[in-house]
Amino acid sequence: MKESYLAECIEKFHELPDELQELIGGLDASLKVKKIEDAYNVSLSFATILIAIGELTVDDLPDYLYLKFSIDKIKGKEIANHLEEEIFAPVLDLIIKSIPEEGENNVRGLSNSITDLPAPEKKELIIKTFTSEIVPALLADPRKLQDFNVALFQSFNEDEELGEKLENLLYNNQEKLSEHRLIIDGHPASPSIANWLKDFIKKYGSDIFNEVVLAEYLSSAPNIELIKPEEKELVRKVLKLYRNLVFFPESMNGVPLDQWEIFPVDRTKMDSIRDVLEDRKIVATEISSEAIEAPAELPVQEVEENPEFTNRQKIIFDLQKSLTRYPASSLEYKAIHQEINRLSHK
Repeated sequence: MKESYLAECIEKFHELPDELQELIGGLDASLKVKKIEDAYNVSLSFATILIAIGELTVDDLPDYLYLKFSIDKIKGKEIANHLEEEIFAPVLDLIIKSIPEEGENNVRGLSNSITDLPAPEKKELIIKTFTSEIVPALLADPRKLQDFNVALFQSFNEDEELGEKLENLLYNNQEKLSEHRLIIDGHPASPSIANWLKDFIKKYGSDIFNEVVLAEYLSSAPNIELIKPEEKELVRKVLKLYRNLVFFPESMNGVPLDQWEIFPVDRTKMDSIRDVLEDRKIVATEISSEAIEAPAELPVQEVEENPEFTNRQKIIFDLQKSLTRYPASSLEYKAIHQEINRLSHK
C-alpha cells in the first residue's frame, strides 16, 4: 500500500461531517475499536477509515482481512459483525446523509449547540444522557461538554425537580466503566456506574468530599487496583460528576460562575485544542495503558540519497513524518502507526 493512498483516504475521512468523524474516530470509538483489535489480535483502524469513506463495506471486511492479514473468513465475519455493531450501526443515518450525491451540504449543522434547543428537546436529551450515555458524554470534546453543562443549568432553572431525577438516574445507571467485575460486600458485581458509586459511598459515606478523598480512593481502593488507566480515569470523572450533581450548589463553592460544571471539563484541553494539520503537534492523549511508540525515524538525507534503501523503507519514512500531523489518540494516528508496524515486520 502506497503512503499516498493512505493520505488520500485520511483526507476523505476529514471531509466527513465533524459529528460523524467524532462518532467513528473519536476517543470513545477508538476505545471500542481497540477492544475488538485486542480480542482478535488484528489491526482495524485503517479498515475503519475505509468503511467510513465508502472504500470498503462491512461485508467486504472478511475478504480484506484475509488478503491483508491472512485471517480466515469465519473469524473475519465475526470481526466485521463486532465492528458493525459497535461503530457503524449507530451512525448509519449520518453516513447516508454524508454522501455528497444526497445534497447534504450543510450536514455539519448537526453539531449545533444543545443550548439552542427548545426546552422540551433539551430536557429529553439530558435525561437520555443520564439514562444510558454518560460515558460517551464524559469522553466528548471539552467544548461540547461545556455547552452541555450550560444546558443543564438552563434546564435546572426551568424544572426544579430535574436535578433529583438526574440523581436517581445516575445512581441506577448500568453503563460499564471497566472490564473487571467489582467486589462489593464479598460478592462479584457488574462494573456499572451504579456499582462504582456504591463502592465509593460504602467507603467514604454520602457526604460531600474533596480532591484529597478522591485521590485516596483512586490510589488505594481494592477495586481500583484491577483496572486499566483509562478505566480509572472514567471512574474519576464519574465520581466528580456525582459530587458536582448531588451536592450542587455547594460543590461549586469558590468556583467562578463561568466555570460551574456538572460534567467535569478538562479546561486545559479547551485552550490547547488546535488544528493539528496546521501546527503539526501531537496532542498527548492516551487511549490505553500501553504507550504508542513509533519505530525510530531514519535520517532524512540518508533515506533520500541512499539507493540501497528499499521502497518499503522510504514508505515507512514518509509514514513516520505524517504521524506528527495527528493526535496520538486519533483514528488516523492509529491507522498510520499500524501500517508502519506492518511494513516494519515484513
